[in-house]
Amino acid sequence: MNRVLRLFAAVFLASGCVSFTASSARAQNDSAVSAQNPGQSGTSAAASQTPDKKVWTNDDFKSHPRRGASSSPDSNSKPPNTASKPKSNNSNKNAAWYRAQISKLQGQIPPIDEKILQLQAALNGQQVNSPRPYGWSKPDDWHAQLAKYQGQRDDIQTKISALEDEARHNGVSENEIP
Repeated sequence: MNRVLRLFAAVFLASGCVSFTASSARAQNDSAVSAQNPGQSGTSAAASQTPDKKVWTNDDFKSHPRRGASSSPDSNSKPPNTASKPKSNNSNKNAAWYRAQISKLQGQIPPIDEKILQLQAALNGQQVNSPRPYGWSKPDDWHAQLAKYQGQRDDIQTKISALEDEARHNGVSENEIP
């Protein structure tokens, strides 16, 4: 395998050297030819080699039909079948699904509330029954931990209210939602 890589590298290096020397030799031949023919100007030889570039003006654009910002002309049009299709009721989301999701989220709140109560008691100077774990890293500030747990609780409450709103929007009665 090592020999194959060495052979490949040698061939690649050799082909690179050959292409470099060939291009530099062509460039030297072109300058030698222009030096031998002083009657021709150097700019005419360069002009004959490079094609002229087109400069567009506003008049050139007025003759073309206008298109939108997209690359295809029909990208803004909708297929005819999309308007006639009725919207489904968010796949399989029924009252039982919403009830399960909301109860799962509500089950996450009591442990967070317990942690918040313990931290608030510790911050108020009351005795805490559980030791604070240190581990290998520096322990967090109690105020930072309290803010983190309150943020988690607020996020869960926001998710619950969003699910309740979605359920009401999808026709689930409030009596079926916990």
